[in-house]
Amino acid sequence: MTAKLRIKAKGIEIEWEGEVDYLKNDLPDLIAAIVAALGISAGDDGDDDPNEIENTPLNPAMKFTTAALAAKIQPGTAQDLFKVALAKLQLSDKIEPAERAQIHNEMKNAPKFYKPAMRTNLSKTIDALLTSNSINEPSTGKFALTPKAQAEIESKI
Repeated sequence: MTAKLRIKAKGIEIEWEGEVDYLKNDLPDLIAAIVAALGISAGDDGDDDPNEIENTPLNPAMKFTTAALAAKIQPGTAQDLFKVALAKLQLSDKIEPAERAQIHNEMKNAPKFYKPAMRTNLSKTIDALLTSNSINEPSTGKFALTPKAQAEIESKI
């Protein structure tokens, strides 16, 4: 039987696929070697600094995830998360304008901030954002951030 292993730490990603016996017998040695190579002390519990993501700038010219952008911006409302998801589609994926379903799917990609009730209240969220001029609807069912809203998000990343 084969198994897969992926380790991401301190900007390094290691992927391995092989026999389960290796994982059972030699995995502790592998992890110890990786920890030593990364310079992580034995007293380090392995948890990243919770502020590390918020303090690490995202480059608007590169690809990023909705979850990473949400962690950076910390959306507190459905409207904020909608704008984050739309910003991800516009800035990272270069999709402008984006359809309602695409935006909703991106919102779900930030599970720490997404709540199931946001789906049922999506129309209210969109109406509030249109009213506040945070987004516009250039064509039916497709939305884009206004330049002001996009500038606000870009200033935070």
